[in-house]
Amino acid sequence: MRAFAAFYRLASGTGRGTVGDMGQWLIDSVPDHDPEIVREMDRLNQINHDRTSAAEAYSRENAVHWDRVRSIYVDEATIEKKLLELAPGPVREHLDLGTGAGRILELFYERAERGLGIDLRHEMLSVAREKLARSPQARRLSVRHGDISQLPLKDASFDLVTLHQVLHYVADPEGVLAEASRVMEPGGTLPFVDFAPHNLEILREQHAICRLGFSDREVADWLRDAGLETNAPLHLQGDPLTVTIWTARAKAV
Repeated sequence: MRAFAAFYRLASGTGRGTVGDMGQWLIDSVPDHDPEIVREMDRLNQINHDRTSAAEAYSRENAVHWDRVRSIYVDEATIEKKLLELAPGPVREHLDLGTGAGRILELFYERAERGLGIDLRHEMLSVAREKLARSPQARRLSVRHGDISQLPLKDASFDLVTLHQVLHYVADPEGVLAEASRVMEPGGTLPFVDFAPHNLEILREQHAICRLGFSDREVADWLRDAGLETNAPLHLQGDPLTVTIWTARAKAV
């Protein structure tokens, strides 16, 4: 039997009487100590823990070949060219979330004074450090261990934040975008790459992903809720998957 997954979030709305307001009222009316709610929250925490463990296990098994695995369905040269076009330099501080082997740090090396990659996977960080140590880029690029949903970084610290094929691996993509917004300087740029909605369940089953792509509407809502200004997304048609590059900017003071 095939397993299916559905993700829900509370609709946001303005003004009184919206569906979102009613849903929030219902949630607030349920006591936190309700036994059924406690059981469901325990189960949710276990599911998120299992998904994180599965993703980490997958990363350990594929660390050395991560760049190749990540490009199975994507023309990386085309994506990288578009990323550079959508995030013109110069850049003072570049932050790459879920940096993996550090490829996006390398991509923006000539434009950025400094680049920092954050990743939760020690194996991937080892690959990135070894890779960067062998290049002249090592002096201005670095990676460190950290959770991209709870960044160990100060507010308004970076003028460029990037995510490349990262969000579909995390349980709370909206939270990650909110964290990206928090650490962006006023006027900073956020370009990020991920898949448009698709139905390739095999990616969830074999590659430990959480989400089968993202729609433009939900991403636009997340970016707006994070206080960012958005541009029209760029769709790169692929076979079988379509890649989307979304761009947003932190409001200037």
